[in-house]
Amino acid sequence: MKQKITISLAVNNDKCRAKAMQIAVSTPGVISVTSDADKNQLVVTGGGVDSFELMKCLKRKFKCASIVSIEEVKPPEKKDDKKKDECCKTCPCPPPGYNNPCVQYYPVCQPVYDSNPSCSIQ
Repeated sequence: MKQKITISLAVNNDKCRAKAMQIAVSTPGVISVTSDADKNQLVVTGGGVDSFELMKCLKRKFKCASIVSIEEVKPPEKKDDKKKDECCKTCPCPPPGYNNPCVQYYPVCQPVYDSNPSCSIQ
């Protein structure tokens, strides 16, 4: 389960913000860390992140750190599924065992043999 943890952190300069980001990245399970300097917030994204351990590490260095919110990050919806459903309504049914339903089928041309060839190869 991926989660997004927003932490309020009172930092005054870029050096302290970089140190806080370094501490957050070293926590197991963290995928990405972003910093919002205007709001003094640190946004940590990851799977299986222990928020208690993360806060314990941050509070050792920065005394006034607090969790603003913890949200579950849902994976983005796949738009291909919708296109596939729409395509299946308009395209003919594929032969059994064929995976792509949106391939155009063309009739197979059969060669015509003439009994009296007008052309000869010399």
